Amino acid sequence: MGEWKKSGCILCAQNCGLELEIEKNHIIKVRGDKDNPRSLGYCCRKGLRIAHYARNGDRLHYPLKKVGDHHERISWEQAIGEISEKLLSIKEHYGPKSFAYVGGGNVGGQMEVGTGLRLLSFLGSRYYYSSLAQEFSNVFWVDGRIAGKQGLTSMSDAHRADTLVAWGWNGWMSHQEPRTRILLKEFAENPQKKLIVIDPRLSETAKFADIHLALRPGSDTLLLKAIIRIILDQEWEDKKFIEDHVNGWDEVAPLFNGFESKRAVEEVCGLNYEDVVEVARVISQTKSCIHQDLGIYMNRNSTINNYLLHILRAMTGRLAVEGGQIFPAFLYPMGSDSDERNPKTWRTVKHKMFPVLGVFPPTILPDEIISDHPERIRAMIVSACNPLRSWPDTLAYEKAFQALELSVCIDIAYTETARLCDYILPSLSYLESYDTTCFNYSYPEFYFQMRQPVLEPISPEAKEGSAIILELIKAMGFLPQLPDSLYEAGKKGITPYLGTMNAYLMENPQYARFAPLILAETLGKALGSVNQALIVGLLINSSKAFKTGAVAMGYPADMTMVEKMFQDILEHPQGLVLAKFQGDNFQMLRTEDKKLALKIEELFEPLQAATIDKERADLKLPENYPLILHAGLHHETVANTMMRNPQWNGSERWATMLMNEADAKDLGISDGDKAKITTKASAAEIEVEISPYAAQGCVYIRHGGGLIYEGTQYGVNVNELVHSTDRDEMCTPIHRRIPCRVEVKSSK
Repeated sequence: MGEWKKSGCILCAQNCGLELEIEKNHIIKVRGDKDNPRSLGYCCRKGLRIAHYARNGDRLHYPLKKVGDHHERISWEQAIGEISEKLLSIKEHYGPKSFAYVGGGNVGGQMEVGTGLRLLSFLGSRYYYSSLAQEFSNVFWVDGRIAGKQGLTSMSDAHRADTLVAWGWNGWMSHQEPRTRILLKEFAENPQKKLIVIDPRLSETAKFADIHLALRPGSDTLLLKAIIRIILDQEWEDKKFIEDHVNGWDEVAPLFNGFESKRAVEEVCGLNYEDVVEVARVISQTKSCIHQDLGIYMNRNSTINNYLLHILRAMTGRLAVEGGQIFPAFLYPMGSDSDERNPKTWRTVKHKMFPVLGVFPPTILPDEIISDHPERIRAMIVSACNPLRSWPDTLAYEKAFQALELSVCIDIAYTETARLCDYILPSLSYLESYDTTCFNYSYPEFYFQMRQPVLEPISPEAKEGSAIILELIKAMGFLPQLPDSLYEAGKKGITPYLGTMNAYLMENPQYARFAPLILAETLGKALGSVNQALIVGLLINSSKAFKTGAVAMGYPADMTMVEKMFQDILEHPQGLVLAKFQGDNFQMLRTEDKKLALKIEELFEPLQAATIDKERADLKLPENYPLILHAGLHHETVANTMMRNPQWNGSERWATMLMNEADAKDLGISDGDKAKITTKASAAEIEVEISPYAAQGCVYIRHGGGLIYEGTQYGVNVNELVHSTDRDEMCTPIHRRIPCRVEVKSSK
């Protein structure tokens, strides 16, 4: 029998609590952790197979350097020395805009981002690229305008709702809510609750729906405008809520004047008008929330669709309220406020694109590298991220990596990205280290979990990603010489350390901006973990509202709060509630009057320009590409690129392209046949799976395919079929609408 240890899943942003049985440093059994206060014992099949993540044939065991066409083992001293020397040389010759920091954390852990962004700033750059800007830029930008500051990202409060609208969201397969399948079953079985699914296909979630609006793919804008117009016509809007909590309604409401909702619904969306009227009524007259996903985020008109959703929520009194759309509490935000209206906000040198939440969009990164601009990106540190499989236009990324003067990969495995890099540095996995994420997603209670190591390091030379970045910072001379007193104080406890640290910064105010790194270096040594020290730093720098909420939970109001809180975190590896925020959700807003700033003037023109006739014309597909590829289907057999061994799926059929039976019949294709799919970017051969979950006119390929495991590629890399120009004005890839054609290649 092994020893049971508590942890959290690192394969999606729900981070469900797990218990793992460990024997001889191997995971031999996994189950959901009933003590986790959020997941309550729930987990999906991915979490149950997490052992494949920790141990696989591609694990990295020591630093590597590219020599010719292969990698050779080198020492940590050589790796850190050569990388830091090359970074400084590139800065001297080409300037600060030559650098990009990529990834830095994912759905499993994010503490490294703090050190990574500081390294970037020391080099003088602000070019941070991550998957946050892969699909969420549009909604985060809209959230920031309405809430008054980027970083105030909103989420559905489905567990406290009476009506749940799944708009372009297949929760049964992609989760994205705590205990999602239990939640969906509750809505399906409780006659007092309503589940509405708006999705072109009869998804696994739609099977549970009270109402399923199978709209024409890509016609979401007209359906949203129609629902808003219907509510206005029926006077179902919440006038009291609008008066008390919304600014700009008098300028927003006229945008829908004269809109022919019935015509839009029937002629373009392909829906029954009375069904849409009923959906409008239920949304406006019940305790409703709308959970949108990739069907909105990565589809055409994403920015105005996200805006229309917030208009719909605001006019029906369902924004910043329980059971509606809330602004959750964060110990640290997902990103920084980088409003493009501020002249100090950086833009890329080729596309002049701005960041959202401080993050630049991955779709344009290859162009920013291959560009002939003198300030193009020449050096890149990629950490806990695999752009060569996770980001659009793989072929462009392959060319871009060849054009770099320096590429460094920090990861646990020999990924497709690592294979192209000059240096590869092995990091500890999230099951061998301390870490946390910002995916707390709760209000007013603030849930927090610091995952603790459940395995001894499988690779003895591997280090925390944050510790690796810290070593580079020190090697380049960016960190000041620190007194022994700081190192010694950490051994006495957090409260004595904070007293010594404060005294040091009072005497040396010029080093105040180095505080997180000083903490990482000195307290990190005492705790044996840079990540632990960084989490202490988060508690120290938490907001006044967070500390007030912590006092409400019983924590002391003096300087001992941080130590007591950190001790509780260590003693509760299953996670715990650290604070209870005071006041209603509107207190989270950063608008001066704590009202929703509904007027986003830049979107007025494109919203009005989305007329019935224009949308009808824009929805037509090219003759040579008559089908729509949904690139990157969310599915229970997909774990991004973190589960590399295809054996984790067992006998599950996963490397297929889903196709509707009617389309297959028209093309003479049978289930199991090999087909050739062609887009303007590339072509691939793939097995066809005739599926009731595929909408007519659409085909679906899961993301996470094409991984090279132990030298063999498995499945199709769908990002090879996507061109970087398949993006919108926010440079978000339109993965839910890639024109394609399919031809039978061979019969089974």
